Amino acid sequence: MKKETNTKIYSPILQEAIDSITPQEKAAFDLNFSISEKIYQILQEKGMTKRDLAKLTGKKESEVSRWFSFGHNFTCKTIALIQLALGVPIVQVAQ
Repeated sequence: MKKETNTKIYSPILQEAIDSITPQEKAAFDLNFSISEKIYQILQEKGMTKRDLAKLTGKKESEVSRWFSFGHNFTCKTIALIQLALGVPIVQVAQ
């Protein structure tokens, strides 16, 4: 399924890439971006750094940095680990 966009890009290659993004891919990207934004917001509120989060989760700093990179795909296991480490819910599912 090809997604049509109204975005005007002057590079035909880039425009083709943008046009090929499906609604499902965009929704997944938006969700992952929202999760990383929420984690970053929690870190700021707690006065913590990515390095602090790495220590709390037992992960390498490079892995934690990838969590905040373009297009990272969070797993439920990773989200649970981060929630436990920070003591704050990141994702809440309505019951």
